[in-house]
Amino acid sequence: MANFDQAEGLRRMLFGARPRFVTFLSALSLDEKNATLVNLSAGLARQGNDVVLLDARASGMSTARWLEHQINTTLTDVALQKRTLAQAALMTAQGFKLASMCRYQNSTANIPPNYSLLTKLNKVVENLGNSVDIVLVDGELSELSRLEASALEEGEIVIQVTNQPESIKNAYSLIKRAHTRLGRRAYGLLVTGVNEFEAHRVYDAMSQAAGNFLSVPIHFFGYVPQDDYLARATRSGQSVMDAYPGAGAAMAFSRLAQNMIAANGYASEFA
Repeated sequence: MANFDQAEGLRRMLFGARPRFVTFLSALSLDEKNATLVNLSAGLARQGNDVVLLDARASGMSTARWLEHQINTTLTDVALQKRTLAQAALMTAQGFKLASMCRYQNSTANIPPNYSLLTKLNKVVENLGNSVDIVLVDGELSELSRLEASALEEGEIVIQVTNQPESIKNAYSLIKRAHTRLGRRAYGLLVTGVNEFEAHRVYDAMSQAAGNFLSVPIHFFGYVPQDDYLARATRSGQSVMDAYPGAGAAMAFSRLAQNMIAANGYASEFA
């Protein structure tokens, strides 16, 4: 039942149009979010997809820094015509490309808008999406509840949560803030650090609350169980699928990647 629900929710979200942006907002710790993004990106890449993990956080606590990946060229540099797009998306040891929206001190999300630069940057982001199969986005909402580019706001948004009350409260707050800016739209829910039963319990509760109070539909994106092998792989600088392919987390990330790919084949049903 869980696999069907997950695939059905993904089909409703990932309707197959290109470019495909999937922005992750997390109600968990930075380490948990970063590990999720890295392993999902690696899972998609292992199945033959050209994947970019886009660092679009303004705080500096991003996946790029977590991976200790040196950012020499940003998409802002490309928008300013100082560098090329190829120079801004570099391959990682995990098999996917990593790009950064901007250097943190130059973030566009929390400053008065420079419309010329924002327009150029948004075009660069669109070009990035058109150049690959999928862009996973390490995102955050600014003080104005904005994402770093309008192309990301028009893409899909997934909320990461676990079964702790504070995490559920924070996840609902993220949906409420995004709803204030973006209006009524669907969100995906990824539940991590739990078993299948708990994942569906959290999903049912949040789906009911978002539907009743915001009229916002929530789709089940999937779940990843608590797994010590995930932490071990992270410490070794590997994806859990490479380091421990038989681990529960490895199978969960592979399943998520497979369902995301399969969802692309159902565009006509939900157009």
